[in-house]
Amino acid sequence: MFFFFKGRIAFYAILKAIGISENDEILLPGFTCVVVPNAIIYLGAKPVYIDINPNTYNIDPSKLEEKITPRTKAIVVQHTFGIPSEMDTVLKIAKKHNIYIIEDSCHAIGSKYKGKEVGTFGDAAFFSSQWSKPVTTGLGGWAIINNPEIKKNLEKIYSEFRRPSFVENSLLRLQYALYSSLLTPSFFWIIQDIYRFLSHYGIAIGSSSKEELESKMPLDYKKIMSKWQKELLSKKLKNVSQIIKHRKWVALEYEKYLPQIGIKPVSLSRDIDSVFLRYPVLVKDKRKCLEEARKYRVEIGDWFSSPVHPKIYDWGKVKYEQGMCPVSEEICSHIINLPTHLKIKEKEINKIIDFLATINNK
Repeated sequence: MFFFFKGRIAFYAILKAIGISENDEILLPGFTCVVVPNAIIYLGAKPVYIDINPNTYNIDPSKLEEKITPRTKAIVVQHTFGIPSEMDTVLKIAKKHNIYIIEDSCHAIGSKYKGKEVGTFGDAAFFSSQWSKPVTTGLGGWAIINNPEIKKNLEKIYSEFRRPSFVENSLLRLQYALYSSLLTPSFFWIIQDIYRFLSHYGIAIGSSSKEELESKMPLDYKKIMSKWQKELLSKKLKNVSQIIKHRKWVALEYEKYLPQIGIKPVSLSRDIDSVFLRYPVLVKDKRKCLEEARKYRVEIGDWFSSPVHPKIYDWGKVKYEQGMCPVSEEICSHIINLPTHLKIKEKEINKIIDFLATINNK
């Protein structure tokens, strides 16, 4: 494993280790975070977006081959919300065209496809331990390499990246302590607003910098994890079974109640064993739902607000054009997500279900 300051940096390093350069093309789902195509663009390559399967929110394998060209070097397979992608078909296509598979496993710790954990199928995989992820070190991420040649190249690249500064470390540790003690479901919106405000003005270390939101590479981008982050991550991964068990329980509770209020739960094949990072549902009026959730202090997320979240305009900087992924664009206008983290108990689940019952029937 290779440990980085953020999951996106792990992805960038994997791309470098593969040898991605100018004019290469990387296929990825048009239902992702802006930092993923950014890493591709930073190397001079081109992100090529593939629409998603509306049932799984993952890349639609049936739409892959039509986008493959002689310049295609890799497919990024995102396991969205912790739902494993349909790996058999994707792997078959990649082998046929001799292209790499990189798994975006940032949402998916412990999820399995046909009994095998995500992150173990492709040539490489990257994970995240950012604030919102199943295990968090504040910021952070890591890479798992299954291809010996890529691993050898990455070892050299990794040695050239620097560690966070003393100031960055101190600030992140303070933020982590505050996050752990203050963030509760009822304070979700307040804490989120404060965090974004402080990040905007450089008082806190934000998940994404101003440069990244503009698809520009930050000067201090190439960093690895600090010692205390690695130690914290190691400790949390040892107890990950408890996290997985809890998130599965929360998802089952949602699936028990959602049909009763007229909302369709996620329907997956038996091959898929999901550990939901957040539980996705579709609502009639997304904007109104989020506004009311803020008003009544109900923890509900807005992923994804656009095919390249959180960008809702100026898509050209990440090589996306309206209409490229119509299924994704339609889903983005209706999808919200429900929390599954350790502070979500039966009381919070009931509050969320009661809220959705009211808002979705108005």
